[in-house]
Amino acid sequence: MKLLVDARTGWGHGIGRVIANTVPQIARLRPDWRIEALVPPDKAEAAGAAFAGVPNLSPLPCPIAPFSLGEQARLQAYARDADLTWFTNYWVPLAWRGPFVATVHDMLHLLPHYLPASPLKRALSRRTFAKVRQDARAVMFVSRFTQAEFHRLIGAPRQGVVVPNGADHLDYGFGENGHRPLAARTRRLIVVAASKQHKNFALLFDAWRRARAPGHWTLTVVSAQEEIISSIDLTALAGQDGPDGTARIEIRRGISNAELAALYADSAILLMPSLYEGFGLPLIEGMLAGALCVSSSAGSLVEVAQGGFVQFVNGTDREGWVAAIEQSCAMVDRGEPDLDPLLRHNIACAGRFRWERTARDVTTVLESAAAA
Repeated sequence: MKLLVDARTGWGHGIGRVIANTVPQIARLRPDWRIEALVPPDKAEAAGAAFAGVPNLSPLPCPIAPFSLGEQARLQAYARDADLTWFTNYWVPLAWRGPFVATVHDMLHLLPHYLPASPLKRALSRRTFAKVRQDARAVMFVSRFTQAEFHRLIGAPRQGVVVPNGADHLDYGFGENGHRPLAARTRRLIVVAASKQHKNFALLFDAWRRARAPGHWTLTVVSAQEEIISSIDLTALAGQDGPDGTARIEIRRGISNAELAALYADSAILLMPSLYEGFGLPLIEGMLAGALCVSSSAGSLVEVAQGGFVQFVNGTDREGWVAAIEQSCAMVDRGEPDLDPLLRHNIACAGRFRWERTARDVTTVLESAAAA
């Protein structure tokens, strides 16, 4: 079988991390398949490195931008000899012919209060979701929450399967799945998120300025280098200093995976303030790194952190976030001995999210769709 994978969206972060971590494993699980992955021309070298050593997998540079009018007519040509196409995002051309499966990460494009978009983009998104529901041989959802949102807003597809994302299981400083004790970490609160409205930065920055956190604490925001139309100006938000003349907010963009892993390992607290999440990978990564985690209770976040030691705060509760920041910083500064066993428990809870499992589950769905 020849499988075409649409890997043009979010390469290097977000959906791109899912692609880089699962597609090579799928190719190894099915060496009898021939797999081509559509990637932006400027990402072909990075894709080639991610796919190195997998003879039945190759990147195919594609200059057609995702979410463009050009793909509606021109993308089909890339699938002429493909037996099945996997759209790693829901955005399938409306006139697409031939068998396909799709992954749905969230329903943000239908929720104007979370993701601003033009009326045309929103109408096209609804029609595209409807096409996925009607025509996809299978639809994969990254969480039960996203599946329920799809059913609520669009309806049930012919076949729907929940396939959670995985996470990188790294050595964060003390052996496999180990972690640095909080006492040995930098007094840093870390947020890993795209510069989007639904990530709730405005409330978080305000809560951080109002919180009575000691001066040796810093808030570090890690965001992608690329910005798209719906991005917000993080620098402007962070530049509004607090009463003491400084906001102590650091913004880091486009860092490598190795640098991100080092930040996770060295940060005492992870914050996840999002108003909406289809999955919530940074929360899982924070748990795996042994950080003290404070999260919004929105979307899928309670679902993916199930069983873990996480403080949940309503994403709209400004005073709740002020209190959570103050309490978390105080707990770390006091060096409470009961925290480390709870954080080791978090590592075990988050351990169920592995890219190998995601790749196996996706392979099973693709096999079923191909047989159909």
